Amino acid sequence: MKTFLSHEKPAPADHTAEIRKERRFYIILSVLAFIPGAFALWEIDYELWNIIGSIACHSLDQATVQIIRMLPLYVTGLAYIFVLIYSNGAYRAKNEKARRRKWAAGGAVTIILGIFIAAYVIVGVITHEYGKLVEGFISPLFPLDIMIGGFMFVGIGLLSIRYSKVLRTKESHLPYVDDRGLFGLRLSTIGVLRALSLLLAMCGFAACIRGFWVLDLSHGYIIYSIVLWLNFFTAFAMYFVYKYVFCEAGAGKRKTVAVRYGCGFLIVNIILFALHIVTVQIWNEAPNVTAFGLLPADFTASKNVFAVFYGANNILAPVIAIIRGKTMEK
Repeated sequence: MKTFLSHEKPAPADHTAEIRKERRFYIILSVLAFIPGAFALWEIDYELWNIIGSIACHSLDQATVQIIRMLPLYVTGLAYIFVLIYSNGAYRAKNEKARRRKWAAGGAVTIILGIFIAAYVIVGVITHEYGKLVEGFISPLFPLDIMIGGFMFVGIGLLSIRYSKVLRTKESHLPYVDDRGLFGLRLSTIGVLRALSLLLAMCGFAACIRGFWVLDLSHGYIIYSIVLWLNFFTAFAMYFVYKYVFCEAGAGKRKTVAVRYGCGFLIVNIILFALHIVTVQIWNEAPNVTAFGLLPADFTASKNVFAVFYGANNILAPVIAIIRGKTMEK
């Protein structure tokens, strides 16, 4: 029974240079969106848990003020994630029409998001929601940097629409992929899980970089800190392998890649997850003392929220990869 279908229409051999050029374009775009998007998403996560903490402390007014001030930041994170999703969808489109449509529709939505971000900051300065155009807070240039980001998204959207029109006259030489997902279901299985894994990978990447400055090793919780950092790192590493190893592998090699890397990550992640649980049990105070800057959810909820989200993702994702590889059509 064919439970997974992934049919590629290979490009002619004489278009190798064009294929490499197009792939390089997609890779550069995904990196440029992923890195700043990861830090924006991290800041959103931090602000979100601050808002939840304010609501829990019956400070609804303070939470409302925070939401109003930080709304363009939330939309900025959404815009980065959206660029990643629609450009990846265009990269792995099932046909030429779908590739053009994804670039055009994605560009139009990105323009709307960019206009909203820039206009919101401008109106906020005029109405004194922000004290001045550069007042600091989450960054030295806030909210000016957010406004510039809004204009940048407008530019990305215009270029995306332009690129969709170019593809009408200049043929795309990348292979087309008819990827129907797990057991023939796209959105309800692989699509949702992939989106959740992307969000955790982005936060994991930001946490890995921030961890070099935030983790406080002066209290002696070195083992706990290393295990925590590695749990964040594997969430990012799995997405990296999916994006740049699995997706770039030939159709005949994807089954092997999915099973091999899935088994490897599953073993490593089970060990890391177990070590995380053990170290937290031994040093109950470690999260609050040495890593509160990396665990806003745990600090606000006074629960091991990290284990629920990252533990589930880091174990479930490789299991899905193995199942996907085993059911993948040769």
